[in-house]
Amino acid sequence: MLLNQVFETRALTIEAHPRSLHDAREWAAAAAADAGFDGTGCHQVKLAMSEAAANAICHGSTGDADVVRMEAFQRDGALVFEVRDTGTFVAPEAPSTDEDESGRGLEVLALTMDEVHIAATDEGTLVSFLKRLP
Repeated sequence: MLLNQVFETRALTIEAHPRSLHDAREWAAAAAADAGFDGTGCHQVKLAMSEAAANAICHGSTGDADVVRMEAFQRDGALVFEVRDTGTFVAPEAPSTDEDESGRGLEVLALTMDEVHIAATDEGTLVSFLKRLP
């Protein structure tokens, strides 16, 4: 990151439909690049956003009329992303196994990001994850 460079908070709202995942991924990767991450860091952020947005679409919405809201901002030396949906978070009953075809999204977030938090709110579920700035 360049000295004195300021990362401006940005937001994106997408339809709760798989066709919107591309927009979420590219938005997150651009935010990471603007914050000073290299190619590897940008790819990790893009992957994390893909998983968080896919979970919000698949598990946090009741249909295409719902939206998923995302925000990116800088805080305490880290790039923070928040993903909000209208669903109710239900924790997995057990870790995924090699035979499972899905259910690894939260594991991917934990492996690629420095911190991951999930909270139930009055409006739905909030997933926040951060990656410390280079």
